[in-house]
Amino acid sequence: MNAVETGKRIAALRHRKGWTQQQLAAQLHITDKAVSKWERGLNFPDLGTVESLAAALDTSAAALLGLEQDTPDQAVAAMSELATAEQARIRRSIRLYARVTLVIGVLLFTAQIAASYLFAANGLYGVPQVLTAGMLGFTGVLTGGALYTLRHMRRL
Repeated sequence: MNAVETGKRIAALRHRKGWTQQQLAAQLHITDKAVSKWERGLNFPDLGTVESLAAALDTSAAALLGLEQDTPDQAVAAMSELATAEQARIRRSIRLYARVTLVIGVLLFTAQIAASYLFAANGLYGVPQVLTAGMLGFTGVLTGGALYTLRHMRRL
């Protein structure tokens, strides 16, 4: 399976239908940027999208991906390789979001502690400190969730 060749097939089938990238994207409930990336060979369609994409273009998933001449074992191996690549991409994305969330959580926690000290130093007791203390729970959940995700992703 080759992303560039698959992209050329998608573009050819789309042109045969007389559709723009936006029209195809609207039928699949995705962005036209995703269609553009497929057609330029930058990546493959998601596995969940392949079947609906093939149906929209009046072809089979195997023909769309260039697997029609392959044996069933070769097709299964190619799809397995595609699924593994997609899984790795999703893991990288989850790790990135968890790291960003962790950094935001730590920054929020630090800002809340600094605000609490600032309020106390200036004699602002009551509502400001209660609000700051109440937000610490949210920050703890945010940070804890990110740490849990990062630890859990390490095991997978």
